[in-house]
Amino acid sequence: MPLKTTVVGAWPKPEFLNIPDWFSNKGNFTSEELSDLTGMGGGYDPRSANKAREEGDLEESLKQAAKHVIEEQVALGIDVVTDGEMERGAYYIHVMNNINGIDMKNLEKKIMRSGAYSTLVPAVRDQLSLRDGPICWKEWKRANDLVGENVILKYTIPGPMTIYDGIVNLHYKDVAELHKDLVKCINAEILALAEAGCKYIQIDEPVMMRYPDAALSYGLDNLASCFVGLPAEVTKIIHLCCGYPDKLDTDEYPKAPKTNYNLLAPKIDSLGFDQVSIEDAEARNDLSLLSLFKTTKVILGAVTVARSKVETKDDIRGRVSEALKYISPDRLILAPDCGLGMLPVSIIKEKLKAMTEVAKEF
Repeated sequence: MPLKTTVVGAWPKPEFLNIPDWFSNKGNFTSEELSDLTGMGGGYDPRSANKAREEGDLEESLKQAAKHVIEEQVALGIDVVTDGEMERGAYYIHVMNNINGIDMKNLEKKIMRSGAYSTLVPAVRDQLSLRDGPICWKEWKRANDLVGENVILKYTIPGPMTIYDGIVNLHYKDVAELHKDLVKCINAEILALAEAGCKYIQIDEPVMMRYPDAALSYGLDNLASCFVGLPAEVTKIIHLCCGYPDKLDTDEYPKAPKTNYNLLAPKIDSLGFDQVSIEDAEARNDLSLLSLFKTTKVILGAVTVARSKVETKDDIRGRVSEALKYISPDRLILAPDCGLGMLPVSIIKEKLKAMTEVAKEF
């Protein structure tokens, strides 16, 4: 029986969709703002996508873009697809926009990703709560209304540790209370997604690989709390990666240690998540790691997302064969390492074609 396949989240926006994002230079800070920042990855202005929405009615373009990228994934044979995060400037900003207490306009400087770079981020200036009730379900439903009955559409949402890492706290004296309020907001969004009919919900928590001690102390428990109350038929997915630069084919960007997967795996496996998404094409893990997941299915990164080189089927087949020494085929799913927004679409298609063809061999 073939291995299942999915994608992690982002896809390049079509040219006609005028929403700047982290993967492009369209929404970067001004030269004056950039001159005071350091490192790689701090160029994107989190206010950019909001400005684009305020300046024009993009609804029809968003529908057209979502339909286009979903059809491309389906044509490539991907089993569980996303809408490519067409509405988003970055994978976590859309949730912040709907949280009272987060100032999205007056930004503050912050050192990010354990010192990899500095940038300007939104600030917490009051207690956190959803501004207008849950809204993420609308993004999912827009895309789901465009697909056929046989297409499985996943929704991706940032986790509390990742949101916290992308803000400056200027209000809470007890950071644990801040995390608790973020969990409440995310849980409300997730429950509304399930009520709308979404059956695959993925929480993105890449920063856990940067801060494994915090993840083990409270982060993973908070992540599990985000899923509390979900019906049993909803698949609960988490995604953790080692981080990616803001340009292709560079080795300069400091990534999180891949061995942190081994530290986190036993705890992850104990918390009732259905699937965990990890990178491997870039990290080249010791795949005995997979034996630490006794019940959780593993979405294994089979192609890189920050390298222009296209993996051969032999490359992918070799890693899959090695992985299957430590996990059964029914618990292994193939995907790219992370979101695909950085790559040209022509290269994405080559990579995913190779991946899906190998998946059919097992």
